[in-house]
Amino acid sequence: MRRPCMRTLFSRANPSLRCRNRRRLQSRLRRTTRPDAKSLVSEADHVAIVVVHGIADQRPGQTVREIVRLLCHGGEGAPRYAQGEMHVVLVPVEKLVPGGGTQEAGAQERSGAQKPETSRQKPGTPSGFFQTQQPAAATTAAGAEKSPDLGIALNDYLLGRLELSESEALYESTRVSLRRRDDDRPVDVYELYWADLSRLGAGGLRALSALYQLFFHLSTLAADVIDQIALSTGGGRAWRLLQRLHAWLAWLMKAPAALVQLTMLLMVLFGATAFVPTEQQGQVFAALFGVGAIVLGGVGALAWLREISPVARWMKLFLLLTLAVASLAVAITCLLSDRWIPFIYFGASALAVELLGAYLIERYAHVTHGVRVFGHLLVLASIGSLCVQARNLLPSITTQREWMFTAALNVGEVLFAAILLVWAVFVVVQIVALLLGLWLGRAGDGRVRESLHTVRLTMVVSTALFAVLSLVLWSVVSYIAGHALNDLNYRSLLFSNGYRSAAIFLDDRVHSLGGFFTPLVFAFALLAAAGLLVLAPALLEELSPSKNLDARGTKSGAAVWSERLGDWLGGGMRRLGKTFTWLVPLGAIGGGMLYLAFVFEQFAFSAGVAGPFAHWLAGSLEYFQGDSLVAAGKWLAGGAVTIAALGSRFTQTFGRLRVAIDAVLDIDNYFGDPPNRQPPRARIFSRLTSLLTYLRNAGYKRIVIVSHSQGTVISADLLRYLHVQRRLSGIVGTIPVSLVTVGCPLRDLYAERFPLLYGWMGSNDAGFATATPTAADLGATEWVNAYRSGDYVGRFIWTPPGATARFRVAALGADGKVEAQRAGDRTEFCLGAGAHTHYFSNDAVALAVEIDRLIAG
Repeated sequence: MRRPCMRTLFSRANPSLRCRNRRRLQSRLRRTTRPDAKSLVSEADHVAIVVVHGIADQRPGQTVREIVRLLCHGGEGAPRYAQGEMHVVLVPVEKLVPGGGTQEAGAQERSGAQKPETSRQKPGTPSGFFQTQQPAAATTAAGAEKSPDLGIALNDYLLGRLELSESEALYESTRVSLRRRDDDRPVDVYELYWADLSRLGAGGLRALSALYQLFFHLSTLAADVIDQIALSTGGGRAWRLLQRLHAWLAWLMKAPAALVQLTMLLMVLFGATAFVPTEQQGQVFAALFGVGAIVLGGVGALAWLREISPVARWMKLFLLLTLAVASLAVAITCLLSDRWIPFIYFGASALAVELLGAYLIERYAHVTHGVRVFGHLLVLASIGSLCVQARNLLPSITTQREWMFTAALNVGEVLFAAILLVWAVFVVVQIVALLLGLWLGRAGDGRVRESLHTVRLTMVVSTALFAVLSLVLWSVVSYIAGHALNDLNYRSLLFSNGYRSAAIFLDDRVHSLGGFFTPLVFAFALLAAAGLLVLAPALLEELSPSKNLDARGTKSGAAVWSERLGDWLGGGMRRLGKTFTWLVPLGAIGGGMLYLAFVFEQFAFSAGVAGPFAHWLAGSLEYFQGDSLVAAGKWLAGGAVTIAALGSRFTQTFGRLRVAIDAVLDIDNYFGDPPNRQPPRARIFSRLTSLLTYLRNAGYKRIVIVSHSQGTVISADLLRYLHVQRRLSGIVGTIPVSLVTVGCPLRDLYAERFPLLYGWMGSNDAGFATATPTAADLGATEWVNAYRSGDYVGRFIWTPPGATARFRVAALGADGKVEAQRAGDRTEFCLGAGAHTHYFSNDAVALAVEIDRLIAG
């Protein structure tokens, strides 16, 4: 047994000595953690850091931990901050109401009135933002006043659209409490997490579906940019025509092109139900209809209990009980008689497919404008055609499986012909829109030309990728279905070429279309290869980041590598930009003309009216065909199945390589105006504003916002919006706010691709000292921007593109301060080599010192 020492026994016996020893120990600890007693600050002088994450599939609490680790990391010396505790803070979220006078949304929000949904509900209609801004733009043009700030107006519009859901009324933020060792200042680090409001899903199937939808969502973004150009230029007949063309392109992409393929997939599911053995169909349907009778009876009783009106109570009860009795009768029939089972099975399978289609259409209409009516009509028409084909096939069928397969193939063939015609119409409209946009861009200013280039790039790339992904999808489906339909004789309705089996028919359809697109895919593959060559060093930095700076200064060779990486990426991006400016529209026009010729050749021979021109055309098109795309589809089938099987591990496995997908999704959602009145930008703004209000009420003396990537756009946009409308003081009071941005795409992406919304960014061509914007333009006291030379999303804001020291690694001077460019309330420096997702690693000592300087005030 361990014996206590005499000092312990004595202190236990003498309480006054025990208190004196405790005071000595506390004094010793204070001398250890607070070296300079004169520099101590008041306990109430505490600082709040708000961390706003960026892309790269961040998880809750991840970025705030990275910031805390960076602040506590001291290199070879003592850490600057003492590690503290982590808490979960509940922040009440209130909707940020629009406060500007640029449009009617603010007045409607304050009065509680809402206009009916008008945004792109019909084909060819402009966006809701354009409809609300058009009267103001007409007044401005007539009065020759200053044009409205479209960026502020868009924020007002999206905020006016928001209906904050009950699930978002409370935000759980992560808070880490630290202490600054130099003066014992308390520092609390909060997280603003927004990925749950605008991000790709975690599961494999959700990731694939979101990637598929992204392509035709981008066409809507292109139409929105055209609306913004029309507002800034005052419109005109030519601009109104271009608006309608792009609005039709957006609708054709998201409605017919997408929904016809969805209906074709429903036919595949209907055909799959034919694999259930005939002898088991009666038992299966007896069980299903029996359960359905019980469920309908329970729903009827519940409706009778909850309904207030006596008439409505009995009507609902009678209707539901009638359906329950009918379902029970069908179940008994399935058990007692085999005669009607094939017909009941066919009808039930068709009904199940129709209900599934209606459910998917409703889910899709929840996030996409103008698709509900067309989608439901298309599904109903397809199911009706399926039943008609089944009735016509009855005299010639031998088995139920043949009956169902043949009916599904007949309807699928008609849908395939429809999708060919839809794409033909789309290509014609796209060619006209491209030519008209090129002509209008000649008379526009620089901002208009850059916006039109964004429109062309977004539309053409999304169209090409959507078409290729669709071909790969159907290549996979035909490859799998071909094995099941190899012994099924099939006679084509529209494409009669003497097919012996359904498998040969499907393989020929996919090969003819996929073979035609192979040269176009090859051309785009060359451009993609050039882009990959430019981005390859930066992508390697994503996988294995370089160490640029430690506590002793610059690492050997880091300065040279930083400059070489920055020059390579900058020069390559400029050349790619010039190449895409001309090759993308020209390639789209040339490819569109070839596709129209292909469609004409297909239908000419199918209709039996092929003349000399069609025969000549068929021979010419053979030079443009190949099998590589179909083969690639079969190989990619395994990749798609692998991604779907990975499920939630998809994000962990491909997290570093999916940054580009997340970036495009973030941009698309940031400008998005979904019909469910849940704009991601408005939801994010409301959450961040509520967090800032919470910090004001908590009594903090300073607020430092540290943001990365898309988080920098969110932070700067919100601060400027509140500052311009003189509402920032109502949110933070008199608390000074500083902004730190890393990997900021405001200059390289947003100001370049959306200059009409981000004209306030100004220019940096004249030099760092005169570059804009300033921190005061955002209502902030200071703005610090850091970047890495290999960042392909965003780098410098104020440093001119040709500055000799733009990629010099920032080091610490003899006075312990960062050697950076400074002018007024702006600071900018390079952290060295690296890409976009490792800004808070241990080599970012200069960033930690700058954040510490802002904290110290």
